[in-house]
Amino acid sequence: MLQKKACHEYIISIGSNSDNDNAIQNVKTAFEFLKQKFDAVTFSGIIPTRAIGTKVDCTFFNAVAGIKTPVKPAQLKSLLKETEKEMGRIPNSEEVLIDLDIILVDGKIVHEDYENRGFIRDLITTI
Repeated sequence: MLQKKACHEYIISIGSNSDNDNAIQNVKTAFEFLKQKFDAVTFSGIIPTRAIGTKVDCTFFNAVAGIKTPVKPAQLKSLLKETEKEMGRIPNSEEVLIDLDIILVDGKIVHEDYENRGFIRDLITTI
C-alpha cells in the first residue's frame, strides 16, 4: 500500500520596509514565489504597521501566508532564507527588502513574533 506523505501546516509572516510602493510590491513578489513553490497556499491582505525594534522610523507592510506541504520545517526555513537573499535582502540592514519567517508549524508557535506582534495574530485570523 502506498503511503501519503504527511503534510505540515505552516503560517509564514511576510514583511518589507522598503519605500512604500516597493515594499508592497516586495510582499506581492513573495506571494508569487510561494504560489509557484506550493500548491496549497492562502494569503492575508497586506497591512501597514510601524517598525518595532529598529532605529529607523518607517512603515512596514506585512501579510501572512498559510501553506500545506510535506516539506520539513528546516527545509522550508532554508528555502525562505534563500528567497530573501535572491530578493536582495542584506543581513543586519535597516532596510528590509523582504522578511519571511515561519511563525507556526502544525499549530505550534515557533517564532516569537507570534507573541510580540499582535498584527500577526490578527492577520492569521483572516486566512
